[in-house]
Amino acid sequence: MRYHISTSLILQEFPKRDCECPLCEIRGIVEKNVAEQYLNEAVMVTNVRYEVNAKGFCPGHFDTLFAGQSKLGLALQCVTRMNVLKEELATPKSVRSAKTSAKKIDRMQKTCVICDAVEDHMRRYYKTVAELYFAEEDFRELLPLTKGFCLTDYAGLILNADYAKGRAKEYLKALSELEKENFERVQGDLQWFCDRHDFRNANKDLGAAKDALPRARVKIYGKKNGK
Repeated sequence: MRYHISTSLILQEFPKRDCECPLCEIRGIVEKNVAEQYLNEAVMVTNVRYEVNAKGFCPGHFDTLFAGQSKLGLALQCVTRMNVLKEELATPKSVRSAKTSAKKIDRMQKTCVICDAVEDHMRRYYKTVAELYFAEEDFRELLPLTKGFCLTDYAGLILNADYAKGRAKEYLKALSELEKENFERVQGDLQWFCDRHDFRNANKDLGAAKDALPRARVKIYGKKNGK
């Protein structure tokens, strides 16, 4: 397969056999790299500060940045973001205007520059996976050897299946069969985890079910990364 900057992480993470979603692993790497930018050179870049002022950080990514090395960089960005938020603290003139203000504050609390940047990257990865499936026979052989994906990334992949061009229908079938097989595998392990707690199974080995709950968490919700 051809290695270049847009495929390197895919070809690095997809061959791993010990993860329930290689795209979650990619998301974690991307998230870490993006977060580091907001503590380093990006802090004083005008357009970046403008975006931070407008969107801020979600609580999870604020905590990620706070755990980093540059408390000053985070503080500088928070000062100017709070200037924007402070504009919404004027005393409402009526109950109606209070409701309008409350809705705006609520919207402003749900935006995050890091979340948006990570999702932009992931959309490109969804497209690139489809393009690899179309162009690379080796990748078509590699895909079924993975353990499928979390539901969020599975949805992203099938949403962008048209980038597999003439192989789009084949690609969708491969994705669907892979996802169903591995979803049922994890569900079966989870069921055995439950059944194992029946006193009649007390002496039986948990086997693969011992970590069924964490793996089910990944399959349903995705892997918890920096957020």
